[in-house]
Amino acid sequence: MRAGTGLYENRWNGTPMDRHAWIDAILTQGWKCRFDAYHSGPSTVDVVRAGQIEIMNINASWQSVSPILHRISAPLNGEHVIVKIVRSGTLLIEQNGQTKTFGPGDIAVHDPQYDFIESVGEPTCTSAIWIPKAALRDRGLRHRVPVAFSPDPLSPDVGVVREVLLTLTSQASKAGEQLLSRLVHQCLDLMDVLVNDRNAPAPARSKAITVLRAKQLIARRIGDPDLTVGSIAAELNISSSSLMHALKASGLSAMRYAWSLRLEHAARLLPGASRGEIQTIAYQCGFSSLAHFSRAFKESYGMTPREYAATHMAASSSKVENHQDDGQRL
Repeated sequence: MRAGTGLYENRWNGTPMDRHAWIDAILTQGWKCRFDAYHSGPSTVDVVRAGQIEIMNINASWQSVSPILHRISAPLNGEHVIVKIVRSGTLLIEQNGQTKTFGPGDIAVHDPQYDFIESVGEPTCTSAIWIPKAALRDRGLRHRVPVAFSPDPLSPDVGVVREVLLTLTSQASKAGEQLLSRLVHQCLDLMDVLVNDRNAPAPARSKAITVLRAKQLIARRIGDPDLTVGSIAAELNISSSSLMHALKASGLSAMRYAWSLRLEHAARLLPGASRGEIQTIAYQCGFSSLAHFSRAFKESYGMTPREYAATHMAASSSKVENHQDDGQRL
């Protein structure tokens, strides 16, 4: 079959499309696509939005892509780092006059803010995770990748994180919203294994690790009403002053961060909750009393937990009814 006929079927989220539509679909994502002049084959992309991240499971052949660097045409390219795992086949990344080859099991970390060409020949299966740079910055991690690289493939930790990410990418479309949110947070907290800059100065690296470990600990103990700076520092085996100094350098306060996490978690649990359930949610999120929870929640969200629960239940019901009406009209 000649490459230019376009008779091979491509699918984007299950929608069949010819080559021209495929190129347009990739263009809307902020990328340029070129097909091989002499070969062709079917390609598929399935996209899943999972909390802060976006997952793409890709089967592609005989094509190359490169990011559009113009900020107006592709504003999102400057806001994400891509972690791509090769499941099968071979992925090539050409950048700064050098070509790097990634085979099955390899991880490529690259940044579409910088120019490169990514290409495949024979059918290649990859899973790509688009990670917001803001999420990496919040964790004190490297968030710019001028040159694509592969984390140490011989590191046992890298191997474990790779398997965790592969599980996430294969199960994301099946998981419920709350479970998916928890899985995404766990995966983001593991990104230091893949993206940390080992060449960074030791003091800066040490502070970043302290901040990351403190955030992870606070997230794990979100329901503990006895959480304090002292207890966090003790569990991290550092002094309270060292912890506060590291957090302050990142513009954070341990307890303000803890309260913000608690309120965000409560907001996810509240829609449709009864009065009794609201009290349970307050205790689950580390508040010592319902009154304290109500004051803090209203200060942050502009309404009481009960009002929030009722409002968001109504909004959810309205969406369901509209969806049912749309289905009846089809």
